[in-house]
Amino acid sequence: MMSIRMRLFAILALVTALVWGGAVIWVEIQTRHEVQRVLDRRLMESARLVSSMMRPGSLSPVANQDVGRPLTAYERQLACQIWSMQGELIARSRSAPTEMLADGEDGFSERMIDGERWRVYTVHMPESGYRVMVGDNLAIREHLVGSVVTGLLAPAVLGLLALGVLIWWSVGAGLRPIQQMTRTLSSRQADDLTPIDVAPGGKDLQPFASALNDLIARVSEARRRETEFTAAAAHELRTPLAGLRVQAQIAANTTDEGVRKHALEQIQTSVDRAARLVTGLLALAREDEAAIEADDRRWIDLRALFASDADARLEAPDQAFRIHVQPDRFEAAAANLLANARTMARSRIRIAVEGQGDDAVLVVEDDGPGVSAADLERLGRRFFRTADAPVGGSGLGLSIVLSTMKAHGGTVRFTPSALGGLRVELHGLPIRAA
Repeated sequence: MMSIRMRLFAILALVTALVWGGAVIWVEIQTRHEVQRVLDRRLMESARLVSSMMRPGSLSPVANQDVGRPLTAYERQLACQIWSMQGELIARSRSAPTEMLADGEDGFSERMIDGERWRVYTVHMPESGYRVMVGDNLAIREHLVGSVVTGLLAPAVLGLLALGVLIWWSVGAGLRPIQQMTRTLSSRQADDLTPIDVAPGGKDLQPFASALNDLIARVSEARRRETEFTAAAAHELRTPLAGLRVQAQIAANTTDEGVRKHALEQIQTSVDRAARLVTGLLALAREDEAAIEADDRRWIDLRALFASDADARLEAPDQAFRIHVQPDRFEAAAANLLANARTMARSRIRIAVEGQGDDAVLVVEDDGPGVSAADLERLGRRFFRTADAPVGGSGLGLSIVLSTMKAHGGTVRFTPSALGGLRVELHGLPIRAA
């Protein structure tokens, strides 16, 4: 897998190469054009300079012999010829061929002579009887132009290589805060859940660090709840298990049939309590899983949730309503809510839907002794039971209701009821008339 540094370097190097390459091509084209224009201008000025010094009859034909040292390449580049109007060669430079450089009119022309192409500028002087021709050997000219362009491109290539090295170093320097954060996280112990700090120069990493610290905080809170849950569960299970042990010892050691029978009844009671506690723990563990998706929800009849309850104290809604929930999980929450109400109610358990549309609220209240203001704030905590709660409860019922509502995206509110007991309001559930 390609590293971030390599990926950034590849992107920056590619973009730089494209931009740099485009600039180099533009410079190369412009340089060639400008050099060619300058050399053409030189031909023109040279031909005009020679023609300006010519006078009628001032020259006589010369012997066309090449004498002296051999000419260098650049000395052979520029050639000059002077011809009479009758086509007689009057004079020429050593680099010029004996054949006429051009046979056209005034101005620029090109001609192939002895396998070499020449670019020539011609000036006719009818009043003096001469024609002046100054030409460039195009092969040598192209070599000159190539040398000039190469002289420009070589530093550009070296600059590109140097820029690549600087980009690699700069990317590494820019990623240094990430590397430092990585080393910090790698060296941490598994139980170290303190927030991380952003290294100097890593301002852009602040959103990432904030999100990571938020995750660390949630993990820390989850671990704290898990520790509390485990400790509370162990404490709650210790009581029925201790009772089982004591009653089992009594039943095993007594010879009195009545005592043995009572001990066995107490064993069954402790087993039932332990079973309810384990069932509640399993239900709570399921409720702590991921939130409920929209595809898992169904419209179910609200009264059907309470149809199996034969308690005469139960007052179901007069109108039929449907509620959009995950059936299994919400039925378990409703069962715990009703179980809590049945435990506390004297004569009435009221179930109703108040409000309508998005503001509809499902209410479950009873006419029991109620809950003190101090305990209202603690309702829903795992294993919490009020001081006057009946013996045998696990303190997990309302916790399961809270977790279920949270998974459904709703909230729970505990208030005193007008009936005298506890009023539980379930907010944020889609409810509509059937």
